[in-house]
Amino acid sequence: MNKPNRHNNHILETESNKFFNFQVPNEWYIDKPEHDYGIDYVVNIVTNNQVTGLSFSVQLKSKIKETKDDFAVVSLKHSTLGLFNTKLEPVLLVAYIQEEKEAYWCWYNELEFDLTSSQKSYSINIPKANKLSQIDWGKISKYVQDIFSVKMLVDGIKSLEYEEISNSQILAWKYYFSQDFEKSSFYFKNLLVENPNDIAILEGLAQSQYNTFHYKEAINNINKAIELSGTSNQYLTKACILAEDGMQNGIKGKIIEAKNIFKEFINQDNTQFIYHYNYANTLSRLGYNEEAITHFELCLKLNPNFEQAWKNLGQVYFDIKEHEKELNCYDKALRINPHLPQALFSKGVTLSRIFNKSEEGLSLMLKAVGNVENILLEYQYTYFGIAYAYEKLGNIKEALNWINKGLEHYSEDIIYLNFKSNLLIENWKDNEWLIDEALRFFEFRLELENDYKSLYSILLIKQLKDEKQIFDLIQKHTSIFKETSFESIKDCEIDLSESIVFLLHYDRYLDFRNSHSIYRYSDHLISELFVVSIEFWEILDFIFAKSFSNAITQYFKSEDSAVITQTILNEFGIAAKVIKMIFPETDFPQEEAIEIMAHICAEFPKIIIREFGAQAGMITGSFGIDKPETETELSEEWFGKLHEQSLIEMNRKLKLLKED
Repeated sequence: MNKPNRHNNHILETESNKFFNFQVPNEWYIDKPEHDYGIDYVVNIVTNNQVTGLSFSVQLKSKIKETKDDFAVVSLKHSTLGLFNTKLEPVLLVAYIQEEKEAYWCWYNELEFDLTSSQKSYSINIPKANKLSQIDWGKISKYVQDIFSVKMLVDGIKSLEYEEISNSQILAWKYYFSQDFEKSSFYFKNLLVENPNDIAILEGLAQSQYNTFHYKEAINNINKAIELSGTSNQYLTKACILAEDGMQNGIKGKIIEAKNIFKEFINQDNTQFIYHYNYANTLSRLGYNEEAITHFELCLKLNPNFEQAWKNLGQVYFDIKEHEKELNCYDKALRINPHLPQALFSKGVTLSRIFNKSEEGLSLMLKAVGNVENILLEYQYTYFGIAYAYEKLGNIKEALNWINKGLEHYSEDIIYLNFKSNLLIENWKDNEWLIDEALRFFEFRLELENDYKSLYSILLIKQLKDEKQIFDLIQKHTSIFKETSFESIKDCEIDLSESIVFLLHYDRYLDFRNSHSIYRYSDHLISELFVVSIEFWEILDFIFAKSFSNAITQYFKSEDSAVITQTILNEFGIAAKVIKMIFPETDFPQEEAIEIMAHICAEFPKIIIREFGAQAGMITGSFGIDKPETETELSEEWFGKLHEQSLIEMNRKLKLLKED
């Protein structure tokens, strides 16, 4: 009866595993990852029966024989090397040769590859001089310690003597190395009570606080360390904390301070890729894009496998609108690390927003979020990017769902608030299920920041027809009508329900008014015979606000610059109605009444013409459109009609001429 035979490859694998395990110190312990994606073992370093938290990964390859005399040659996939590149701990490459009953080793960290290429696999020569049976595990432990020190920017890690430090210190560093920074902060703080001048602990605490976003405390502790020793790593840590704090919280001064420190490091040594990387990040955040590109390129020349630098360089190209170069950078980052969430997300945003490939872009963004859920909080506008893509795909429910998630974390962020406002404004009419949420949101935003578009939307959704109610709301939430009565509005024959469009761009109008005060026209109406009423200026201001906002609204609909001037002229048609509000008195002697009528009928049209020119110029200028020749827009017919209306309204006030 035939029995199953064990394949030679299985025998070889078992033999190589036994050989490796036999060489590792008994005190140390070995973990076998649940899934083998390029890492066979994680070796944990133990000293005096204390787990240090220091570890290194192992990739174990086995061969029956090796034809080379000086090297054991193994092949590794591009994706495997990309994985090694992302790990904090160093990776030990081990090749077991069955015929020689020996294994050979080298550190991946000391090899050089260009992982941005399309090459699928790489041959690696492991020196046969490095026999695993003769390895000095003490030197291995020291090497791992040094790597952790360099990557975690803590000089004190190099000099830790585990035989001499306390169990509490070992525990603190264990949590620190495993990147459980909340726990390491707790233990470091307790240790500082006993020894407040321990530099290594100050460094570890500062880094732990930096990684948990407690920037103020982190700066305080790294400054204490600097006062005690002032090493390069401490200054580098300080600059990193300042830069991250400044970028996360929009504090420009801290970014500038960090930039200046990073520049000093480059001046001292321009061969360190990380110096150029840090400097480039601050330059890009300060808007020095060309200089940032130069230093990202210098960084990548020194270390072409630094995926985060490729991603950040892509972001600079996004900022300067060179999107083909941007995508090329993301693709290189993803060749090195196909799961890099920041590159996946940024590429998705650009595909959706710039190249109108929303389905593909959304897929990448959701993949990024699925890989690292914390990315949603790490970058403020991840929710926005996903919501934007869903909106472009016509999925209003998912767009609203994601923007609401963003508002849960950033409840007063203007970008999130505006996105939801626009989403609701554009869709509530066609989606009855949106109406209640739209009303709640607009009422919330009106209370939050007195948002004018929200007031407009509330009036529109509620379809208010009661002019007095509309007047009261406008009076309450805008600077218009502070001294004006509802009766005066009715006297000027203004339909408020048809005029609420002024709220759509009232914020822009207020900016315009700040530089073009309504009272700059007062010189036209100054007279010894009367005082111009506040009501006149407020109602005229309202008419001007409506014309300004409606001109912008109509331009957005048509994208025809001619509609701007035409809309303003049409809206000014009612302006003459406000003449009756210039002054309340009517009992002027006839001679004075004639003088007043002549004065106002001559000057009021000049106010309208000046305002027309100012509004047309401001609006077209803000959209980069050629400023119209206002003189050619004002036809004799329009000008004559304005004069006629001014005369009629003034006569209704003063009753000098008999009306037909």
